[in-house]
Parts: sequence; structure tokens; C-alpha cells
Amino acid sequence: MNPATSNTLQCILFDLDGTLLDTSYDFAFAMAETCRHFDQPIVTYQDLRSVVSQGGLAMTQRAFPTLSGAALEQRRLYFLDRYFENIAQHTQLFPGLQAGLEHLADKQIPWGIVTNKPGWLTEKLLGYFTFPSAPKTVISGDTLAVRKPHPEPMWLAAQECQIAPEHCLYLGDHPRDIEAGINAKMQTGAALFGYLPEGSTSADWPADWLFHTPFEISRFIKQHF
Repeated sequence: MNPATSNTLQCILFDLDGTLLDTSYDFAFAMAETCRHFDQPIVTYQDLRSVVSQGGLAMTQRAFPTLSGAALEQRRLYFLDRYFENIAQHTQLFPGLQAGLEHLADKQIPWGIVTNKPGWLTEKLLGYFTFPSAPKTVISGDTLAVRKPHPEPMWLAAQECQIAPEHCLYLGDHPRDIEAGINAKMQTGAALFGYLPEGSTSADWPADWLFHTPFEISRFIKQHF
């Protein structure tokens, strides 16, 4: 951890899947439905979980490793349709984050979401959730022409929160998230409880802080905001 910089924090930004919300079970359900439809063995939950943060194409490739081109795209679109239809059956706020979000609301600290999830999925999913205070910004993967790890989505989020990037903390569960935060000159925290890529370790994350559980994030928020 880097306590020398924590006193400058005025805003917190979350990645969505694997950091703020545990969406993995709804993805797993949608992929199981897709595998059944195309007569493919169902990919295990753990195999799928490790690629959730890489997006729909990566998950489809994991389930259909021998396919490419139009056949793979057909299955990806079917998978996303099944996910859209069942987007909040099992998804929940990661246990332990509620206390941190309540603290942000009590202190009127701005917070937001920066995700590579496309807007049509992000908007529907967030419609099922009521947080202690509403996010000041929600930046999806198609809000701009570029997405993480490019810094522009991060800068837009900071602008909408009316906080300079260097006073923002960005939390994510993929090295790309930490890269995005660094590129935007933000402080960064790795959500090591999320959908980490296979084989990754804490040594792969040049983040300012490492969080092994959501409870650690809430404790950090209470101490530094």
C-alpha cells in the first residue's frame, strides 16, 4: 500500500464486472444455455469465471475453442442475447462493499463506474440495483470511440465527478484496469477477489493498493474518505 497518496483521494471509480458486481453466475447460466443450444459440452464455471473480465468474445472462445469466424460470432450473439434476458437473476453486489458505499453516501463522496461492458448491457443491469447514493458517472465500453486501457474513459469519468484524475482511485480486477488508471494518472487498486486471468499473481499488478476481499475495500473507504 501507498499511504503517502491516500490523503489526496476525493473520488472512487469501480470497474463493474468482478469488482463492484458479481455477474459471473448469470454469465455462466447464459453460456450453459448457449452450449446446450449448440450441442456443446458445458464449460465449467471456474473456466468461464477466469475470462469474464475479458468480455463476451473471450467467454465464447472458452466454450467453443475450435471455432472461429462466423460460427463463433453466431454463438457469441446467442450467448449475449441469453445473458441480456437473464442479466440479473443471480448478480449481486460483492458482499462487503455495501458498508463502503454507505460511507460514500454519508460523506457525499462522488463515485462512479468505468467498464468495458457495452452500454446496452450496462444500463439494463444497473437498472436492477439501487445503491446508497447514485453513481455520478457510468462510462461503458462504447460510450467513447476508445475504451480501457485508453485513459479517455477514465478522464471523462473524473470530469463528470468534477474531480481531478490524480484525486481519483480506480478499482479493477484485470491488469488492463490498473493500466487504464495509471494511463489516466489516477491512483489504482487491484480487486484480487474478482475474475483474475489464469496464472496471474499479485506481482503482475503495479497497483497502489491490493485488495484481497471486498471487506478490505470498505475498510479502506472508511479510513481514507
